[in-house]
Amino acid sequence: MVYSSCESKEPDSVSASNHLLLNGNDELVEKSHKTGPENNLYSQYEEKVRPCIDLIDSLRALGVEQDLALPAIAVIGDQSSGKSSVLEALSGVALPRGSGIVTRCPLVLKLKKLVNEEDEWKGKVSYRDSEIELSDASQVEKEVSAAQIAIAGEGVGISHELISLEVSSPHVPDLTLIDLPGITRVAVGNQPYDIEYQIKSLIKKYICKQETINLVVVPCNVDIATTEALRMAQEVDPEGDRTIDLVRLAFTDVSETNFNEFFNLHRTAKSKIEDIKLEQEKEAETSIRLHFQMEQIVYCQDQVYRGALQKVREKEAEEEKNRKSNQYFLSSPAPSSDPSIAEIFQHLIAYHQEVGKRISSHIPLIIQFFILRTFGQQLQKSMLQLLQNKDQYDWLLRERSDTSDKRKFLKERLMRLTQARRRLAKFPG
Repeated sequence: MVYSSCESKEPDSVSASNHLLLNGNDELVEKSHKTGPENNLYSQYEEKVRPCIDLIDSLRALGVEQDLALPAIAVIGDQSSGKSSVLEALSGVALPRGSGIVTRCPLVLKLKKLVNEEDEWKGKVSYRDSEIELSDASQVEKEVSAAQIAIAGEGVGISHELISLEVSSPHVPDLTLIDLPGITRVAVGNQPYDIEYQIKSLIKKYICKQETINLVVVPCNVDIATTEALRMAQEVDPEGDRTIDLVRLAFTDVSETNFNEFFNLHRTAKSKIEDIKLEQEKEAETSIRLHFQMEQIVYCQDQVYRGALQKVREKEAEEEKNRKSNQYFLSSPAPSSDPSIAEIFQHLIAYHQEVGKRISSHIPLIIQFFILRTFGQQLQKSMLQLLQNKDQYDWLLRERSDTSDKRKFLKERLMRLTQARRRLAKFPG
């Protein structure tokens, strides 16, 4: 038996295996590392999941959440339960902490993972019309506290207005969370007497939505059964699960079929489809309103005649009912008549009644017509004279405060929903 002195060796790692298969070509080995399963998964995530998260964040920044429920992860817990510690561990930044109510406004924490390890940390705090760019993680706590004071005041009250904190770093996960005030049961110091009700109302506003995943933070040193936050979450979600419905736009089926592989072309086509659709909807609405106006003008007299005809038919139906009742007792068959002849008689009776009324009211109608016409002309002249006095425009056009507030609210809602619709139309996929 002959033994060889050269023993075959198994490669001790995937890296070594790749190196052997690629005949020692270091450049190809490096490329194989970059296209490994982890990078493949990340590229799929960046292509399909990341745009969805960015879209939801942009819709929330527009304030669409006031009108529509958006997918979210709500962080809730009792006061001093450790919510801030959990969020700090995820984000790597210090958030306002202390005793009592520290989180006084809902805080939207947007974490974005940067691809390159060399990329610098970036942050941004947004609230109302303010945007503060941050270059250092140590600035976060101060700016968030300042935002809370600007919105909720110097005291210990709470507000429903959102504060947005965006953190971009290579060391954070891609995640968006909403930090809500901690639940307190007893008002302390200068806190409002109904502080518990205010906080619970704010929390329920978020956790009752089916699109919200509730993240309940429970301290390890308390009995989990006595946790108020967990009890509230169980009330709105007794099954312990959440369902999110996805809606696809039917108008983009053709674009998706033909341009699915060309995402920029598909996105442009969707944008064009949406613009044309909006324009056609306006034209259709105008046309429908015009037809209603024409119908009202042409058939307005029919309403009078139809009312008279209805009364005649009801009267004859009552007489027919009484006749059948009498025939039942007398046991004599009723003479049969053609229904069409009966209907003609009904129309003749109704027409005769309306003509008689019209003749009797002819003179009063003429007088009323001329009075209204003269009055209308005089009113028109008076209103035109008002337009000559430009100094009174502001006073004449002053409206009730509640009407102005309502118009402003509806305009803002319309603007939010229009912008959201356009962003959804341009969203790939």
